[in-house]
Amino acid sequence: MDDMHELVSIEAIERWFALAALAGPPLGIALGCLLGRRLGDPRRAALRGLLIGLFGPVNWLLWRLYSALTNHYGLDSVANLLVNLGIFLGLGFGAGIVYGTVIRRRGMGVRAAEKEHAVGGAHGPQDTGR
Repeated sequence: MDDMHELVSIEAIERWFALAALAGPPLGIALGCLLGRRLGDPRRAALRGLLIGLFGPVNWLLWRLYSALTNHYGLDSVANLLVNLGIFLGLGFGAGIVYGTVIRRRGMGVRAAEKEHAVGGAHGPQDTGR
């Protein structure tokens, strides 16, 4: 009866994250190429696939950072919570700023707003009955 153990071990998570870090980029490129052939632009789709596949290594690095901080400060400490909160909020804000900048530079945000207005979206022309 003394053989109780965790359902998921730290080592198992490490293996899965390492596998995702190694397999993500080439798998993303391959799937991007396949989808790109279908859509007629394999090079651009492969680049997008690579970018999506890079989430594997980024996830693994963030996991390693989280584990190192947790091992240093302890799982139940307020310091651990605040340091991790600061890091991940900063990374989230940074990613949002980069994403917003890319969208604005491509003009995607402006086109979507113009299309919404032309179709008569939420703030488009309204019939007042006069």
